[in-house]
Amino acid sequence: MRGCLFTLVLGAVVIALIVVVGLPQVAAGMVTTAVAAAGLEADDTTVTVSSDPPTDLIGLRADRVRIRATDATFRDLAIGALDVELRDVSILDRTADAVAGRLSDVTVANVGGSAVILDRISVGGGGDDVTATTVIGGSQAELLISDAVEQRTGVRPNSVTLQDPDRLTIDVGVEVAGTLDVAANGDLVLEVDDNPVGLDEVVLLRAGDDLPIRLRDVLVTPGGDLQLDGDLAIGLLG
Repeated sequence: MRGCLFTLVLGAVVIALIVVVGLPQVAAGMVTTAVAAAGLEADDTTVTVSSDPPTDLIGLRADRVRIRATDATFRDLAIGALDVELRDVSILDRTADAVAGRLSDVTVANVGGSAVILDRISVGGGGDDVTATTVIGGSQAELLISDAVEQRTGVRPNSVTLQDPDRLTIDVGVEVAGTLDVAANGDLVLEVDDNPVGLDEVVLLRAGDDLPIRLRDVLVTPGGDLQLDGDLAIGLLG
């Protein structure tokens, strides 16, 4: 009788260890495989999976999944550090009800032919609506806009001036002033006030192509930086 009881207790302990220790490791391995398939490469990717109760992991659903990596690449991005937490995750479906985190020291390889460095991309939201916010420093934004204007019009501006909350002035021999706006397709455009050189609108960034963000809004900060808000155009889980 004691032997049977011991066997039952031992079996229960083993099952508990599998649920508490083994299942999170299996789930973490699956998420690691998913993010690698989506394009994340790093030498030290760390995935932590947790659920309360742990038995929820039997159905491959997790309360939280945290993904961390340093010196990573993700498609066309070079990322100094990535730290993102997903909530209410279906691991098999590769979906999450909520997302929060940041990508730091991000280099976008090709924005209008030049690399752009972003201190941070903050992500939030969840489901099919993952939002992203980033700020491009003023001098870098002005150079980026100069390149875009030259590409689109063939004329290199003498100067580019950003002014809060949404104004842009370009000197191309004459001053062209206008309002920064986001077109219906997500392009960042300059809506020209008048038409001194035959321009009504200049596309400065193309939606989803120049940056990993489909834009919703643009703002010039009081310090002259360019803040971009929109939908994240890449999926971390594929």
